[in-house]
Amino acid sequence: MYHQWGNPTIPFGAIHTFSQIGKSVWYIVGSIIAYIIWRDRDPAIAKISAYILSTTILSGVAVNIIKVIFGRARPILYIEDHIYGFSWFSFDVVYRSFPSGHSTTAMAVATGLALVLPKYRIWFLALGIAIALSRVVLTEHYLSDVIVGGFLGLSSSMFLYHVFYRQEKRGNYEL
Repeated sequence: MYHQWGNPTIPFGAIHTFSQIGKSVWYIVGSIIAYIIWRDRDPAIAKISAYILSTTILSGVAVNIIKVIFGRARPILYIEDHIYGFSWFSFDVVYRSFPSGHSTTAMAVATGLALVLPKYRIWFLALGIAIALSRVVLTEHYLSDVIVGGFLGLSSSMFLYHVFYRQEKRGNYEL
């Protein structure tokens, strides 16, 4: 895709803007605000807010630890300098491709919302997958980075769903 950056038929600016929905700050701040607003008015909404906050933080901490351990070179290093592979325990941002943080966040939030609002689950999951795939289109990540990031987000969300809702829905993880 990188060689297509000059192609006016591909809306890279719009795709980049869309991919920013995968930034964890939106969900952390939004969940905190929602929790504060709803904690006394509607405990169910406050609980959802706390759950989304927790899944965003848990998956975010996990993905950032894994990024440092693996130190995978970003696609741009291969495209420009033919550097590919891993630089174990690297803190350099160009070696933090694996797994994708945006994909982790997108799928953690999408899965979380799909579990608590099952009527809209297909839309939440489709949006999460689209955000994740946008990272490949933008050559920010390899497909494997996005797949593992998505799985990490999904797993974190399902684990915390069990923690938050185990008395109400014992073992019900149907997506």
